[in-house]
Amino acid sequence: MNLNKLILSFIALLAISCQIVTKKNTTKQKINLNGNWEYLGFGKAISVEDSIVKGYHISSVGNVRTSDNSRSSYFKYYTADTISNDTILLKDGVKTFKLFRSNKDFDKNINTELANDPKYNFEVLWNTFNEQYVYFKERNIDWNSIYQKYEPQVNSKTRPLELYLIFEKMLEEVNDGHISIDLPDELEEDYENQLTSNSTEMEEEIPEGLDKQVKNLIIEKHLKNAKSYNQGELKWGMINEDVAYIQTSNMISWANYPIADSLSKKQFWKEWWSNLNQADNHHRDVAKGTRFIMDSIVKTIRNAKACIVDLRFNGGGFDDVSIEILNHFVNNETSICTKKVRLDDGFTEKQTMKLVPSEQVFKGKLYILTSHQTASAAELLVLGSKEIPNSKIIGSTTEGVFSDILHKKLPNGWTYGLSNMVYESLDGISYEEIGIKPDYELNYPEKSKDFYKYLYEDVKNGDDAIELIITENK
Repeated sequence: MNLNKLILSFIALLAISCQIVTKKNTTKQKINLNGNWEYLGFGKAISVEDSIVKGYHISSVGNVRTSDNSRSSYFKYYTADTISNDTILLKDGVKTFKLFRSNKDFDKNINTELANDPKYNFEVLWNTFNEQYVYFKERNIDWNSIYQKYEPQVNSKTRPLELYLIFEKMLEEVNDGHISIDLPDELEEDYENQLTSNSTEMEEEIPEGLDKQVKNLIIEKHLKNAKSYNQGELKWGMINEDVAYIQTSNMISWANYPIADSLSKKQFWKEWWSNLNQADNHHRDVAKGTRFIMDSIVKTIRNAKACIVDLRFNGGGFDDVSIEILNHFVNNETSICTKKVRLDDGFTEKQTMKLVPSEQVFKGKLYILTSHQTASAAELLVLGSKEIPNSKIIGSTTEGVFSDILHKKLPNGWTYGLSNMVYESLDGISYEEIGIKPDYELNYPEKSKDFYKYLYEDVKNGDDAIELIITENK
């Protein structure tokens, strides 16, 4: 599932979500927010005026204007908490960014004359990664060698499609699932033609409909009277009187909008996305929806001995969803991990992510099912579950892509994303690139196509993971 394409339509100013808990050890002051503010560690800045907020992406090579927002809508989306006259916390639901006043003129470092120059765009892209990307060492990447390899391929006459293909190939060398460069609309047709002329069957390509067949087969095989939300994106029910089961394929589609189930799937999701895009803050909507759905589920399964959360098909999404789900399995406030952001050659201070018990809490055992398809926000849920007593992970090692995606914009308008954050367990371990090993290993194949083929046959015979849990809870 290509989450970058899925969520690009409504993310312009955000680095994708994560819960940050900050210490409030100072008294709030009301200050005049007008002026220039620079993010600590994100290569971003804003300029606040009486009626408008201007956004910028900044680097040593040059700045890029990203967006203009009305001041009223901007601070309806974000909440600014004052630390001092020169420092604020900009809050977005469960995310917090630290900003400090700046005397820099962000417009001054924008080079409009070179905005569409291929060489200049290459320099901005390479240098942004050089200053912001955090996992070169872990992924064994010599970024300077990458420069020497690709810089000679670009000149002032390089055509847009050729430039895009060079960028795509360069970024693929890093082999990070949270790195992407988005295909511009105007290049889509030429790009598709290029693929067609060089077409070979993708090794990772899943046979059409097989993933859906596997998920449905699990439900048909094990659940009676299965229930669902949002046209089946989330399914759940009782395997028997002792074991409950929840299946979710992403950490996005949990916002619970009043849309008629009688609509066609296409129309339903058109309205759902319209609601999300028009929301004052879509992260709050997703968190609120997750809380409502999980409260409803927990009320129904409260007498079960165990609950399975199946993340074997979950490619991630919003950390808000993972946190809200886990809040339904803890009895006390619980720290689960820390997070830090690259800052120059070091990092910002670590910030701790915590769970806060929901009104409805499941008291039984928690089982998390994982595979190599389990990624991003879904991995945060896996990592958090390790701090919950009476929980167990079953399946195979997760993908190992934890960082939020830092979205950026090139001078020519193209958008891209990279990893600039490090998540660590409470004992200081980063699972980026290596993934989280399960407590009980089932050795699922790593490649998507092979995994779904394997699991389809396994589920026909009962599903080893679920059968193991049933046996443990007889």
